[in-house]
Amino acid sequence: MKYGVILLALLLAAMAIVPCVSADTAGTGLAQKWQADHTISVTKIVSTQYSNGTLVTVKTYTGAELTKRFGIGEFTTRHELKVSPEDAAKLKLTVKTAAVSRSDVREVFTAPGDPPMPLSGYPVWIYEYSGGVYHQLNEPINMIWSGAYLSTIKTEMTEKGWWDTIAEDTYYIYDGSWKAGDGVASDPIRLLGGNHVRLWQLSTGEVVGAAHEDSAAPHHAVGFEVAEDLITTFYQDTDDTLWHVYPDNIYLGNSVSSPYANAYAVYIGYW
Repeated sequence: MKYGVILLALLLAAMAIVPCVSADTAGTGLAQKWQADHTISVTKIVSTQYSNGTLVTVKTYTGAELTKRFGIGEFTTRHELKVSPEDAAKLKLTVKTAAVSRSDVREVFTAPGDPPMPLSGYPVWIYEYSGGVYHQLNEPINMIWSGAYLSTIKTEMTEKGWWDTIAEDTYYIYDGSWKAGDGVASDPIRLLGGNHVRLWQLSTGEVVGAAHEDSAAPHHAVGFEVAEDLITTFYQDTDDTLWHVYPDNIYLGNSVSSPYANAYAVYIGYW
């Protein structure tokens, strides 16, 4: 009987430490409703131009619903990247009139005081900010760390040759307040592409990440799952006995069809 009690205690302790695959059914419905309520029709205009050694991308959203809801005529972000003539040749960039694309889309926008809902206790998507409004990007949170400082998490990446000081835009999650991300990447600029993860320390002490593969400049995400899996391997070295990795463990309901993301985040514990 004594051994049975000890075995049961050990089993319960293990269950408390190891996370179970989570599917927050009730929360999924509420999060989906929030998404639907904040999705509006807008016109998206993207202008890209290389001039004076700088690649400039301006993205603008306009529309009657945007003006009605938020009192703004447009939502605009501007991204600049210094590109040498040699690198411009590799990217086949030439000095010419800006290339402009226009499309009618449905996107999620929200005010600072009307934040998105978490799922399974975690933020789900990342956001850009302009003119007092947040715009949801189609980039999911897909990594979760628990039990380790942000600096410790980063160290495992930099030990593999990744960079902590990098070129990146400022994106946000909501965790009691809007918080800016802090990224690590396989290359500081990723001019010809590379892997990149944005990180946020939560009020719980946990860290969440949005891992993706960048295209060549101007950057956009061209993959999620491979980048997530690659970064996960950094915490699976044979000498990393304190790291415990649980792939596709936390359901966040943030699937993406193209590039594909499966709506589950890896859970990486440190104990």
